[in-house]
Amino acid sequence: MATILTRQLKQIVRRGHVLDAPAQLAGYDADALGYKSYRPDAVVIPADADELVDVLQSSRELNTPVCMRGAGTSLSGGPVAAQGGVIVHTSNLRSVRTINPAGFWCEVECGVNLNQLDAELKPYGLFYPPDPSSGPVCTLGGNVAMNAGGAHCFRYGVTSNYVLGVEVVTADGGVHRFGGPAGGRGAWREDWKRLMIGSEGTLGAFTRFWLRLLPRPEKAWTLRATYADLRSAEKAIHALVAHASYPVAIELMDPRCVAMVENSPMAVGLPMDSFMILTEIDGPADLVDARVQGVAEILRAAGSNDVQFSDEEAQRQRLWKARKAAGGLMGQISPDFLVQDAVIPKRALADLLQLVYDEADAAGVPGVNVFHAGDGNLHPNFLFDSRRPGELEKVEQISKRLMQRVVEVGGTLSGEHGIGNDKTAYMPLIFGPETLRLQLAVPRVFNPRHQLNPLKVFADRRFTADGEPVAADAPSAAPAAPRDPRCFEPFLDVIDGIVCVPADVTGEGIHRQVAPHGLRFPLLVDTRVPLCDLVAASGYASASSRFGPLCDNIVGMNWQLPSGRVIRLGERVVKTTTGYDLFRFLLATGRRFGRPLDYVLRLRTDSGATFQTDLSGPADALTAAVPTLLHSCWMHWFDAVDVRVSGADGAALLRVVMNCPAADWPLARDFLGAFAQSHALGCDFSETVASPPGLPDVVFKTTPQRVVGLARQLAHEIGGDCLALCAPGVVHGYLGGIRDQTSADPLSAAATTVLETLVGQYQDSLQQEGGEWHSRHLATGPLSDREAAWVEVLDQEFNRP
Repeated sequence: MATILTRQLKQIVRRGHVLDAPAQLAGYDADALGYKSYRPDAVVIPADADELVDVLQSSRELNTPVCMRGAGTSLSGGPVAAQGGVIVHTSNLRSVRTINPAGFWCEVECGVNLNQLDAELKPYGLFYPPDPSSGPVCTLGGNVAMNAGGAHCFRYGVTSNYVLGVEVVTADGGVHRFGGPAGGRGAWREDWKRLMIGSEGTLGAFTRFWLRLLPRPEKAWTLRATYADLRSAEKAIHALVAHASYPVAIELMDPRCVAMVENSPMAVGLPMDSFMILTEIDGPADLVDARVQGVAEILRAAGSNDVQFSDEEAQRQRLWKARKAAGGLMGQISPDFLVQDAVIPKRALADLLQLVYDEADAAGVPGVNVFHAGDGNLHPNFLFDSRRPGELEKVEQISKRLMQRVVEVGGTLSGEHGIGNDKTAYMPLIFGPETLRLQLAVPRVFNPRHQLNPLKVFADRRFTADGEPVAADAPSAAPAAPRDPRCFEPFLDVIDGIVCVPADVTGEGIHRQVAPHGLRFPLLVDTRVPLCDLVAASGYASASSRFGPLCDNIVGMNWQLPSGRVIRLGERVVKTTTGYDLFRFLLATGRRFGRPLDYVLRLRTDSGATFQTDLSGPADALTAAVPTLLHSCWMHWFDAVDVRVSGADGAALLRVVMNCPAADWPLARDFLGAFAQSHALGCDFSETVASPPGLPDVVFKTTPQRVVGLARQLAHEIGGDCLALCAPGVVHGYLGGIRDQTSADPLSAAATTVLETLVGQYQDSLQQEGGEWHSRHLATGPLSDREAAWVEVLDQEFNRP
């Protein structure tokens, strides 16, 4: 069969390479998980994206599984030929095609690795934050497929927070662009890129991406501390999470991991029986220099008498040395190791670590822990030899009991490594019959035969070679429960900063509940209206400048299907790569597939005071000043950077809002004052922050480069005020000025006509850059035939009685 397949492939791939020799295939039989090995029938290395498309367009004739592969550094058995077939290696697709500094985006092919991208971004003073430990070799295609994170994702976030658009080849050979430089829906009604990110190669083959970039921080301090016991280390972790310095990383190594490092040539002099915390802060030099002693004092106050810190690069790397050496050492001292990737509420840390120790010791299997403590992302590592009878079975039983306990305490199976074929057996712990049915509807939209990467994410995803799509599951004979037993109940977790609230709660209601605990939910355009109405009106608020869109700050919800049944979507932890991201997809669909009943929100620390700076001057001068401000790493600390344009006279005002301790404000005030002076702008400082403007009548999603100019155009054309959210590139438009948005009165026929004309005028240009428009007053346009077919698949499942 392989010979016939090879001949077929060589007819398709003429400029690239086709490999079928056993010695060549051996390099592709596993990923970094190692011990699970599957020999492919052939490997294809396309010369470029066109040849990759040719392979996918011929996949039906090939009639064999097709698996995409980048560098193969994943840790969950993802890019492997679990059902045989062809591996498509994307090593030739490694071009950084465009860097747009003014728009804060780049376009890259899927085979670009993180070190390559970082080197090309550095001259522009920009960077791409996700940093998995395999960064020197791992590719962006794999990162997007797995929704990778890394040590610095505690503050900066994971891959999904930075993907503006994807180009994907589906199983039928169709080439589709979802999103683009502007980060919206593009030409589609639904935001399909939400399903693509983290889909582990099961929905399509990525060819290129549009990624969001940030200004590089001016300076970083790395701090390391050791603790005699876990309780002291936990105290430090909780204090760091709540601190105004908002560390970019909070890492923990347990005594077993510390001993492993200290008994190796990589020893750095850590006390053998200690827990080690590594944390890092970065930002404007003046600000982090002022904060570092406070962070060091947190580490000391928790019980450490061994706190070291430095801002000098070589010394910082020495402080990181033990943490970075751990993974490689495990691969050297043990024939095999299994690393799990669960995310748990931080209050359950001691419970889960004790379970790891008890299980590993009882089985006689070494277990060490090194993980991202800031967001509760555990990485217990079990060292074993799969060649010894019974050892693999022991490790798998430990993993099973560990995952059961993870779910019991409110956690999820994976935070950044994905499911692959390593964790498929545990998926029923997360998904009941109803949510599992909806999850499996997603691959039926794009890959109904499961030809792309079968047996991954869900064990039921098996490729059938008979040419027929896998049939949808028949309705269960027993009626489904009216409410998923895993649905969220109201709670407030002040340690993790997570709260579950009714969808119709107002911002004022959220504030009353969380403010007494020093927490806040800043992503509100109106504090008086139900949160569900806010989500429906716009996915962005002024604080999206710092914290991203609403979909990155709502981490779970209870969702009522059209049948009336209620299911749970998402998690009660801040990151997950467990299954398809239906949750964020549905957030942007309005009520077409049901409606939200409750939201689980990610809260932010209230650092003590909020300050507003109003910068005034001619509209042209303000427009010219904004790019300079956006390229400053002070942007990481400003809750809002908005330009408000008057529809009456075109006057503009640049507003900057910062939540910080009073002691930090003089540094920001000095920076903003100097900025205003350098651009000949007026500058007014205030401790009184303006109220949110209310629900917008129309929302345009564009790029940061274009947003202020677009807001000025719109304000002139509609005769109403416009608010440009500068960093996310969003314009909120208000017909006739800021209206009383608590009013349920519909727009007049004349105002509706204005909106329809406006949308018609800008729709094409927005779609071309991967942007979008949205209005709570207007219905969306007709679907294309292709999208209508996709939506029909989901409609059938979501509307099942």
